[in-house]
Amino acid sequence: MHALPQEEAGMKAHWHGWAALALPAALGGWPEAGEPAPKERVVDLGGGMKMAFVLIPAGTFTMGSTEADIKAVLGKWPGAKEEWFADEKPAHKVTLSRTFWMGKHEVTVGQFRKFVEAAGYKTDAEKGTLFKGAIVADGKGNLAEDASWRNPYFKQTDEHPVVCVSWNDARAFVDWLNVADKARPAGSTYRLPTEAEWEYACRAGTATWYQWGDDPDKGEGWCNAADLTAKKTFPKWTVFNWDDGFLYTAPVSSFKANAFGLHDLHGNIWEWCEDW
Repeated sequence: MHALPQEEAGMKAHWHGWAALALPAALGGWPEAGEPAPKERVVDLGGGMKMAFVLIPAGTFTMGSTEADIKAVLGKWPGAKEEWFADEKPAHKVTLSRTFWMGKHEVTVGQFRKFVEAAGYKTDAEKGTLFKGAIVADGKGNLAEDASWRNPYFKQTDEHPVVCVSWNDARAFVDWLNVADKARPAGSTYRLPTEAEWEYACRAGTATWYQWGDDPDKGEGWCNAADLTAKKTFPKWTVFNWDDGFLYTAPVSSFKANAFGLHDLHGNIWEWCEDW
């Protein structure tokens, strides 16, 4: 999850196998047009826990994928189906007219725990509603019905991205940020990023498939993806020819930032958006 403070900001995360959610948070409504602002803002959540936000400039970008892009991906990945990309069409221009702030990296286990303890919150997974658990990457795709952000069935630290959280949980987290951030500028509001804001922040001024270019095989050092580490446990998987040492999720900011200064927008875990 990435966090964003602003009237026009948002957050995004998805259920992804055993790693159920990344929380991106956004802050909108500050700074006003023409008002100088720092490039990074650090929020004190109390108890020594902090959260960093990066200022994302306004701009125009092409959202979605072209037919040529999709055909190229289908040619690159045998077994991929064209219907998987139906919601990527048509590619179209989108303008974000205001700057906004987005979490520098996915919301961590430690940050989410701070919220849970302060608000007395119980996630949907822990209540047994919506999703019954998470798919465990044990080679068989078994469902762990008692999986949650506390125990996703793999080892994690407070620096790992929080997983097994629903859209409701993500919304509850950003609602809490509006209360927890005592220094929040007047008129600004935390929320999840919209899909357009998230994709714009992910592209960070590029027009290529990935932030490093069009070749996925050159993503070493940029993202936590299925690689030779995964191949050792899941020999039937198609993987990238590098080894980052992470079988499951990686601690946030383990890989290079994009041109906007954001980490982990490729790989690691999926993230919820306001309009998912």
